Amino acid sequence: MGYLLVNLLAGADTTAITIRAFFWYTLHSPSAYSKLEKEIMAAGIDNVASFSSARALPYLEACVREAMRMHPGVCMLLERYVPESGLKLPDGSFVPPGTAVGTNPYVAGRNKGVYGTDADTYRPERWLRNEGETREEYNKRMRLYNAADLTFGGGSRACIGRYLAELELYKIVATLINKYEISLMDPDAPWVVTGNWFPRQRGLNCCLKKRT
Repeated sequence: MGYLLVNLLAGADTTAITIRAFFWYTLHSPSAYSKLEKEIMAAGIDNVASFSSARALPYLEACVREAMRMHPGVCMLLERYVPESGLKLPDGSFVPPGTAVGTNPYVAGRNKGVYGTDADTYRPERWLRNEGETREEYNKRMRLYNAADLTFGGGSRACIGRYLAELELYKIVATLINKYEISLMDPDAPWVVTGNWFPRQRGLNCCLKKRT
């Protein structure tokens, strides 16, 4: 029973946080939400969206990745300990062995040196290929983005539940938008975030109207 509970409950907070962030940012970006809605409605999703059909939608993926960049499920340091050899930084300074070091995923996601001067702006198009951008240039940019993306951690300590979380996220979002017209009850309502390892939010209240 204990093993089953781990499978069912692990990542529940972070996945719910990500879904709330997704709808908060997309619904507050009418042009992005309109474009996303058209893409999902044109996909011919029947009843519950399959993971493969949802993941095949490029603008949906762009919106999901942008929401996770803006509001990762974890907002505290992902700590590691410096090995016995120590750590020499690019500026020449030295971090001694045993020192706890880490990067905050929220800060990494807003790095203007990586994501551009508009890193504080929700813009899903940054994950798509720009007009006039070659495939090689796009792939190079995505490698930089992916290297800076700590939504699920990285390396040997990366989140083992990543693919389960993505499965839930893509299926839920695509199915909800396909089945319902979704709007904010109060677009001016405050977005209250409490950061205790998990950045939980309050203030996202939506109206769902079943599509006919």
